[in-house]
Amino acid sequence: MAALFASRARTMRRIHATLQDAERHWNLREESAKLRLKELKDLAYDAEELVEEYEYEVNRCRVEAPRRPAACLHGGASSSKRKRQEVLEADHCSNEASIVAVPTELSVRARKVLERFTEIEDYFGTFGLSENDGERKFVPEIRSLRQTSSVVHAPRILGREKDKENVIEALMMNSGEGSCFGSHMSVLPIVGMGGSGKTTLAQLVYNDKRVRHSFDLRAWVCVSEYFDVENITRKIITSLTQNTCHHIQTGSLQGALEDQVKEKRVFLVLDDVWNERSDYWELLCQPMLASRRCNIIVTTRSKAVTRLVQTIPFYNLNCLGPDDSWSLFKQTAFVQQEIVTASSMLEIGRSITEKCKGLPLAIKTLASILRNESDEMKWRDVLESELWDLKQSKNEVLPALELSYRYMPMHLKCCFVSLSLHRKGMYLDENRVVWLWKLLGLLESDGSDNRDEIGSLYFNELVQRSLLQNYIEEQTVMHDLVHDLACFLAGEEFFRLEGNKPIDIPPDTRYISILSGDKSIQVSNMSRSLRVIAMIETSDVENPDVLFLNCKKLRIIDIEQGRLGKALLDFMGGMKLLHHLSLSGYEDATLPSSVFQLLNLQTLDIEAHMLNGIGRLVNLNTLPDIHLSKCGCLFNIGELRNMNKIRKLFMTGLCNMTIRDAYEAHLHSKKNLEILELDFNAWKSCEHTQRSDGNQATVAVSGIELLESFRPHHQSLKVLRLRNFNFDIVYPSWLGSASFSMLTELLLHNCQSEHCPTLGELPSLNSLKILGMKKVVQIGREFCSLNPKVKGFCSLARLTIEDMYQLQQWCGVEDGDFPRLETLTLWSDFELRSLPLVPFSSLQNLTLYDCRSLATFPPSATLRELNISTCPSLNELPALPSLWSLELSHCPSLVTFGHFPSLAILHLNEPFKEEVLYRLVNSHLSLERLSVWSDTLMSIHLEPQSLPWLEELELRGRNLQYCGKLTSLTSLKKLNVCGSPRFHVPDSLRTQLEELIDLKSLE
Repeated sequence: MAALFASRARTMRRIHATLQDAERHWNLREESAKLRLKELKDLAYDAEELVEEYEYEVNRCRVEAPRRPAACLHGGASSSKRKRQEVLEADHCSNEASIVAVPTELSVRARKVLERFTEIEDYFGTFGLSENDGERKFVPEIRSLRQTSSVVHAPRILGREKDKENVIEALMMNSGEGSCFGSHMSVLPIVGMGGSGKTTLAQLVYNDKRVRHSFDLRAWVCVSEYFDVENITRKIITSLTQNTCHHIQTGSLQGALEDQVKEKRVFLVLDDVWNERSDYWELLCQPMLASRRCNIIVTTRSKAVTRLVQTIPFYNLNCLGPDDSWSLFKQTAFVQQEIVTASSMLEIGRSITEKCKGLPLAIKTLASILRNESDEMKWRDVLESELWDLKQSKNEVLPALELSYRYMPMHLKCCFVSLSLHRKGMYLDENRVVWLWKLLGLLESDGSDNRDEIGSLYFNELVQRSLLQNYIEEQTVMHDLVHDLACFLAGEEFFRLEGNKPIDIPPDTRYISILSGDKSIQVSNMSRSLRVIAMIETSDVENPDVLFLNCKKLRIIDIEQGRLGKALLDFMGGMKLLHHLSLSGYEDATLPSSVFQLLNLQTLDIEAHMLNGIGRLVNLNTLPDIHLSKCGCLFNIGELRNMNKIRKLFMTGLCNMTIRDAYEAHLHSKKNLEILELDFNAWKSCEHTQRSDGNQATVAVSGIELLESFRPHHQSLKVLRLRNFNFDIVYPSWLGSASFSMLTELLLHNCQSEHCPTLGELPSLNSLKILGMKKVVQIGREFCSLNPKVKGFCSLARLTIEDMYQLQQWCGVEDGDFPRLETLTLWSDFELRSLPLVPFSSLQNLTLYDCRSLATFPPSATLRELNISTCPSLNELPALPSLWSLELSHCPSLVTFGHFPSLAILHLNEPFKEEVLYRLVNSHLSLERLSVWSDTLMSIHLEPQSLPWLEELELRGRNLQYCGKLTSLTSLKKLNVCGSPRFHVPDSLRTQLEELIDLKSLE
């Protein structure tokens, strides 16, 4: 029977592959094909559930089996015995699935799944139509119907006059500025979402008489999906000559086009471009170099395309405003503008127009449905219907919008459809959207990438494809009709719980979001297919039992405490397939007992510090922070023994552990462990330790002995954080070992020793923070390597050394060390007097804060950003030829500095010498932004000839009254004067500025 389940797993994978192929390569229209795929998807889900339920049985047998004695944990056991036992245990675990009997109920369901699969095969093999049944009707796809031309009836176009003028102005003013093809060639992309009128705008420009008279030749080509250079070239020649060119051989096409445009002024529109390959684009444009002047307009939905083709800034086409939208609706819906209609219908018409959110295609489509329609109920039906419920809009609007979806890669399609779980019209917070994608497992990762970064890339790609839109203050929204598209594609599988009316949940719903805010939700029924419940907004459900009743297939629950959370605790024990559980706001110190029945659980996010019993959950990869006590009542560290799938582990209170306890944790066998944080101090106490001094039999051990026993597996660890350990003279033998080849981030916080450990041999270490090592006086060569042939820190990009109060010298750095170090932060290192003389070859950013004894530092050819604060002994800045931004605060001794030829941003905060201010300000011609904060200065004198590019100026100081020659700063655009009640801004300057902030008081 176990073999049957292996067969079901293979069938499930094959079905999923078939479904993905159908999504990638087919645009299904036949109802029979859609039904077949739906039934296959249902079958795949059911097969997956069977496999996971069997895995649950295997896990149950495993955790309930009597534990074998662990002789290897005793101090007398040798490491070879320990390894032999680990191998035996691994073999035992791998054979468990072949030993555990399949429950009868699962066997019956498995056979039924097989029967359904056979039935689907037989049905579609028997009832599928063939050519013998008649001639197949051809149904053209939207892309074949969308062939555009240059013809337009300008008087019927509303709301685009200003856009037309802007595009023509940009077109005529630019003749290829910044073009890689030549100064006589320019490309202006028009970008916007589907249906916004990009083609119409291009038609208006193409037919404008000023454009016609400015060019010898004009051509219009609809490019669409396939960017075939040969085909597009033929179309250009045909459009230019008004004759077909089929007789021209393929190899002669580009030469023929070159002959046509040679020494001519050419205007070309490429409509609906999707190509993102630069080689194709450059090949297409090559013949145009023969022209005297060539201006190209490209219409596209993709900002990636605009970046590829543009030689001048792209033109972003927004939707129509409310007035133009209403005018377009009236023009389409009412014959000859003779509106003799009831006021109620006019109000309905306005509401329909608002529903379209300014999208011209949607306005015209819905208005045309109502053309000559006098029945008010029909108007109301259109208003209250979803876009996909209306036949005409389903055939015209949705396919046009759906093109953007069709061109997406598979992973992005899934992310887009999941946005239907968010409320229509709400601002989309990128972090919240990425959180949902992570929750649903939609972010593809090979394990080496950060999923938050991947999610951010996906989010920005949807913006680039015009499916999400950025508005003021970086807020992102989804157009209502694009949201309708996501809902249409999601079908009944995705559902939002919102509103305060009783809600019927469709039977095929698998994913539910809760987002009613301050409204209370009432559920009438629940889908038995439900897999995910995610609370996007804090909400309350009046009858929460209905949500969980008979929901045995739930995989993910992410909700808050409240009535819903309390109901969950009552039903949770029966949710065998649950993978992720997050219950924020949980207030009990102990985990609910029902959690320990969730043997398939992988992620547990509940704030509780008494975790005894959690060792049953052998599939957990994320669990709550572990707090250790001497008596073991908070957590028995031995429970970690079989939890070998853990990816993240945080433990505090290691001071309460013994060597035996450390071995019980079996960290060395956890091959999936990626993030490990260990804190020697205890931050949680139990009632036993409050009443007594703890277990007197426990022998105190040092941090070094414990960490030797807590050695993690070296092949998977990426992040290591150690806090509050006292290392005395030596460090754990494994700390800094080159065998930890995946380790990228390391933190040592309040770990006391008189010297730093050797960490430079870690091959992948990217970020290192050493905080609060208060006994270290010198950092020497041992920090990089003890091997003279090894160069230290080959991958390190960020280094922070903070709160090392006695550190006086950092030396021992040799040529070749720190080759990739970009960011260096030295913070509150009071006694530090010198930095390594060997320059860091890649250093970009240096921060010095409260380094009271530092007088100067070596020059750097690569440094771009320098931030120095509270360094009273600093008297010299070296030459920094690449320095772009300089911030100086509380550096009263500074008198000498080198030249900074690239300096663009300068911020000065007192105390500073006034001479230094003027020398810095007036000796750097490249300055663009200047900020001066001083309560002692009464006036500032600037030399306009020394500041030709200064665009932004900020002045702060309660005594400041005057800044000379302000009106002569010809590039100044922004002035910010704060906390200077007696400062006067000249009236002539006010008219010159784009932005003025004049706050007399900071209170």
